[in-house]
Amino acid sequence: MRVLVATIPHPTHSYQVMPYAQALRNAGHEVCVVTAPGGEDDIISAGLPVVSFGEMVPLSLANWKKHGLLPSQEMRERFADAFALNPVERDHWDVFYQYYSLNARFFLPREARPDIDGMVEFAQRWQPDLVLWESWFPLGGIIARACGAAHSRLLLGPDYGGWSVELFQDRGNPAVAALGGNPLVEAVTPVADRYGLKVDDDLLLGQVTVDPLPAELRLSQRLNTVPVRGIPYHGGWRLPEWLHGSPEKPRVAVSLGLSVRLWQTGGDTRVPKIMEAVDGLDIEVVATLSEGQLASTPRVPDNVRVVEFVPLAQLLPSCSAIVYHGAGGTFRAAQAAGIPQMIIDTEEPHRQIFTGEGDDIRVSNADRHQDSWFCSKYITERGAGVRMNHQRQSAEEIRAQLVNLLEDPSYRQGAERLRQEWLAKPSPAEIIPTLTDLVRR
Repeated sequence: MRVLVATIPHPTHSYQVMPYAQALRNAGHEVCVVTAPGGEDDIISAGLPVVSFGEMVPLSLANWKKHGLLPSQEMRERFADAFALNPVERDHWDVFYQYYSLNARFFLPREARPDIDGMVEFAQRWQPDLVLWESWFPLGGIIARACGAAHSRLLLGPDYGGWSVELFQDRGNPAVAALGGNPLVEAVTPVADRYGLKVDDDLLLGQVTVDPLPAELRLSQRLNTVPVRGIPYHGGWRLPEWLHGSPEKPRVAVSLGLSVRLWQTGGDTRVPKIMEAVDGLDIEVVATLSEGQLASTPRVPDNVRVVEFVPLAQLLPSCSAIVYHGAGGTFRAAQAAGIPQMIIDTEEPHRQIFTGEGDDIRVSNADRHQDSWFCSKYITERGAGVRMNHQRQSAEEIRAQLVNLLEDPSYRQGAERLRQEWLAKPSPAEIIPTLTDLVRR
């Protein structure tokens, strides 16, 4: 069959989609990837054909404000009050409203734009049998409907889109209705209207949802889901000599992800605490940090090797543990490697605060990742790691817990249980018959 894969042009997203595209191609299916300008090289390096149109639109706060895309802090609060959300639900709402729906508005502009409309029109010419689209790129449903293809969403993390649809269906009330509809629906509608498409659950959520998350952490409850093993992929890379053999001392990876680098100014507040915690320990630390993330760190310890980027799929098998921010992609890489995990997290709410004007506009984000709640819950319940709050716990406490993570064999046993759970799920290649059946039906 002919398969079109749609993804956001950022490694955090496209890397997680590539194993599905490669599995389909290796099984003999014809595969093409569509994305907005800016992500083509990552896809080409995966050995896949890619199509994009127009010019790259800046991913910047100034550009988003210029086009009225930034989330309204007032409306965020009014919706939360109208829904009477409990604290857990409020956390999910803040992530959905401030990040997920912003992303949808950016990639679903009200006015025709070459980078977006070009993808839809390409699909109408290319005529795929199946469209696979990652859940943060809801244009995929429009692409599929516009060309008459079957389609499936690929979840990368918690399903905030599905959760929002069920929230508005189940908890809608006059106070909610007075504020307007689901921001996801409102983002999708203008582009759907340009192609004469009805916005319904099928278009918003796919005909099936491919889900690498544990079932007990699923946010939406009524979806037709296909469980899958999330395969770590981080692009190709030339192995440095220090990764050719086994380390002489226990190796610990430190990673805070790629996305935070887009927004972080003045250094990452987690980094100084982590650097202080590992200083002097008889271990080798490999920290995948940028110069900007190190800006607030007075000194990098002698036992820390700073590498701006190294594919975690190549680094983690040589490590005894990882310290990270709780992102789903990093979690799956650590799960696949079977190593204990330390997640640096906080309890603060996900509330964005915007200040400044024009090119000087800035945003204050919570010092935690949107996925950290499910990653930390999963590893601690299974004895595969620990959660540390760098805002409340000292460097000495983090150091002591890291030493315990390395020396207590129960954490390694818990990490191995996580790896076995990962292995028990079907691989991307093994779910192809399900996708083929979807097309047939």
